[in-house]
Amino acid sequence: MRSVITLPPPPPEIPRLSALEHLAPRFRDAVIAVCEELATKHWPALVYETLRTDPRQQWLFGFGRRYSDGRGIVTNSEDADETWHGFGLAVDIVHARRYWLAPEEFWASLGSAARRHGLVWGGDWPSFPDRPHLQWGGRMRRSPSPRAARLRESGGLPAVWAEVGAL
Repeated sequence: MRSVITLPPPPPEIPRLSALEHLAPRFRDAVIAVCEELATKHWPALVYETLRTDPRQQWLFGFGRRYSDGRGIVTNSEDADETWHGFGLAVDIVHARRYWLAPEEFWASLGSAARRHGLVWGGDWPSFPDRPHLQWGGRMRRSPSPRAARLRESGGLPAVWAEVGAL
């Protein structure tokens, strides 16, 4: 018989950032265009999260591993350097009223709009679909390399943005 491990409830939420000013300029323009396109189809979209700090990323990583509220694992990235959120090159967009409980048509529209505007949609990822996630599509890997962190250290976020064509 298997034993069931019960995880404690999560600690208090680490605040999220959702301001578009935290994003690379060309990426921000594409995100705005995606939201405007969704609005024309009567899908109210909310940019839920933009730039992500290390403490926030570590808090999210703890779900399904160190604590639980029933949602399971929400990310495979333990720190912000392992996700484009940590570089202002990824956002999470949800339905403005239904959040993650949006109908399938909303998610399909989000993915189509993202692709039309040159972005990568996390819903297309076969191993770990992430439907709210959009990231800059330019010359980027799926996840940042250590080079991105070195560029940020030496030249700030604009150095990373320039490298991937999002400045």
